[in-house]
Amino acid sequence: MASENWTFNVESNRWEITEDEPTHTAPKRRAKQVFTTKRKTIRGKDAQQKITGYCSCGRKAGGYRQEPAYCSRYCYLFENTVAEGYKKKTLYECWRGTGKYSYNPPYPKMMVQCAWCNEDFQLGRSQQDSNKAYCSNHCMRQATRSAVATSARVGSKKIGDRVRLMRILRWFKNQPLTSAQISEHWNKWFRNTSCSYHKAANLCKILEAKGLVRHIQEGSKKRTYLATDLTTPLKTIFGEEEIISNR
Repeated sequence: MASENWTFNVESNRWEITEDEPTHTAPKRRAKQVFTTKRKTIRGKDAQQKITGYCSCGRKAGGYRQEPAYCSRYCYLFENTVAEGYKKKTLYECWRGTGKYSYNPPYPKMMVQCAWCNEDFQLGRSQQDSNKAYCSNHCMRQATRSAVATSARVGSKKIGDRVRLMRILRWFKNQPLTSAQISEHWNKWFRNTSCSYHKAANLCKILEAKGLVRHIQEGSKKRTYLATDLTTPLKTIFGEEEIISNR
């Protein structure tokens, strides 16, 4: 038996004993080769930030009039403010997925500037607070006050109109705007008030005389306006007055 050789007959598909040297060997199974394409990890926006018509927090977009892609001022600042210690990473990217089991933790409160006094105040995500531009009712009333018996005058002494104009020009600090563009943003941003391009041009002339606005005139093109003062609080520029309630 030691001299016998076992060979595999391919035709009969059986093992057979032969005294000669084996002419066939057992077939070997070829190792299975799997070809997979290399996955590319593309780092970009979160999937929640790409949902059309909705903010990344899940609420419907359009609640923040300055940037209709967001639901509130809170979400706009939270997703576009660079975090401390980073060059590009935003507060949202640092916060995302840091909760228990990699879920999103509760939304934190942010420190933002008041549009009137430039003092810091806490801005929360709750619907009644997420769009606040002023730190208190006092600042809001001072920023929206108007002179008595001058509401019908174009470019009048209404401090509220001048504050609204300065807020628009400071928002577009590197983009000159025409009076028509200013009136368009005005009517979109602010409620219970309207502005024509004629009114915007007259207000710009008044503020230009005070050194707060400058105009750019290039040949026959339309005149555009830029804010010259971007840091001084509006409270310091326009001052405050005692407001007596009519009630």
